[in-house]
Amino acid sequence: MKVILKAAVLAAVVSVPVATTATAESPFHTGVWQLDTPEGSRGLVVSDWLVFEDGLPKRWLYRRAGTNDANQFDFFTRTIGDSGYTPVGIRVYRTGENSMKYTLAPKGGEPVEVTAERLSIPNFTNSCLSVEKKGKRFFGNWAGTSGSKLKKLNVRKNRITIDGEARNTTIEEVRVGRMGIMEDGKPVAFLTDAGGDYAVLQWFKPGVTVEQMRDKDKEILDFASEEIVRNPGGTCDRQIASRLKAMK
Repeated sequence: MKVILKAAVLAAVVSVPVATTATAESPFHTGVWQLDTPEGSRGLVVSDWLVFEDGLPKRWLYRRAGTNDANQFDFFTRTIGDSGYTPVGIRVYRTGENSMKYTLAPKGGEPVEVTAERLSIPNFTNSCLSVEKKGKRFFGNWAGTSGSKLKKLNVRKNRITIDGEARNTTIEEVRVGRMGIMEDGKPVAFLTDAGGDYAVLQWFKPGVTVEQMRDKDKEILDFASEEIVRNPGGTCDRQIASRLKAMK
């Protein structure tokens, strides 16, 4: 249980042929939470599409089609850098305005359920972990992290520059929180808002078509690599740390 609960706090992500686009507000799970486990309180940090681990986005959340109502949301998960689903599902069940049951369901194992209380402010207007209404932040400078090989990334509408090497590209919004990058008319990468101060540069394997890049219903799960970058002027890390200090 200790290992499973630690994994619950530190990671999660979803991918499946379903719509994962952010809507008018961030999903209920977006925010900073206190998990009440048999071993004591633990922090859980979740953006619209990712669960964080050790301060960085770690696992993608893909909402499972046909299993969601007003209160229950089931997710497939995938670890950044993996080419397929992680064999651990996640369920969020809303029990109040700012409370939920959070369940980890390892494939072939017994689900582990804990209760959770929100420590942060909900909805995209106030939540720094939301990806809603933040399209302009893709452009400008990004810094490398322990989850990337690159050290510096600059993004413009017609160029990306990685560690001083410029590449002529075009960039377009393919869904809320995700940009498609093309070079010589061919898709080369997504730049996906990870929530908080972070984004993920997702390099395509050869053969990805423009239609696949623009598809809002089917997720690409297998990338050549995924690199986590940070907005050097971001303030969300500090806000998250402040919320976690409020745990009882």
